[in-house]
Amino acid sequence: MFFMKRKFLAFSLLIIAIFSMGAAKNSDEKKRMGIFISNFTELGMYEFDLEEEGPDEILHLGDPYSAGELIRFGVGHNILNNKKLIQKCSRKNCEFGSSVIAKESVAASVRKYFDIDIKHQKVLGDAPEIDYDGKFYHFDKNSWNSDTIYYADVQEVDKGKNFITMQGELYELDNPKHRPAVFVAKAKPYKWNNKDTWAILSLSVEWTE
Repeated sequence: MFFMKRKFLAFSLLIIAIFSMGAAKNSDEKKRMGIFISNFTELGMYEFDLEEEGPDEILHLGDPYSAGELIRFGVGHNILNNKKLIQKCSRKNCEFGSSVIAKESVAASVRKYFDIDIKHQKVLGDAPEIDYDGKFYHFDKNSWNSDTIYYADVQEVDKGKNFITMQGELYELDNPKHRPAVFVAKAKPYKWNNKDTWAILSLSVEWTE
């Protein structure tokens, strides 16, 4: 009888360990998803999809006229996350700012997060403006400064056949308890540099305060 109790106890501990490993893996995946979504929200990208057209309040990145927004993402993402790729402008008079980045780095960031190939071009008109000389993008890196940066906390995940739906809250980077918005994001499973990740399909944010 004592042997049976020990055997049952060992089996119970094994089941608990298996469930604990599953919960930890699920929690780790949600953290990775939160980091993924935060790459967009930290740049103020809250309402977009990859369609060519649709409701006016949503940025449609599949529209050729939205190419500049993808370039702004590629530049801004590297300013915040890959500072070593940012170089000093070698021109005598840097009209658009004192910083440059190679076009390949911008294209790689857009491909990594959107699975889209960009058409390299100048981005003028709305701020921040970006010049393009055929090899480098020229810009003022301070144009991407923001008083408030929001990150994503993924709380619910629904894995469909072709895409994943992630839901959660946005929180203020400098005050994580301040959570003024909820979001819904859709992404597709994707490989980048032989690693499993996601490519964004859409993001929608509802501000609750």
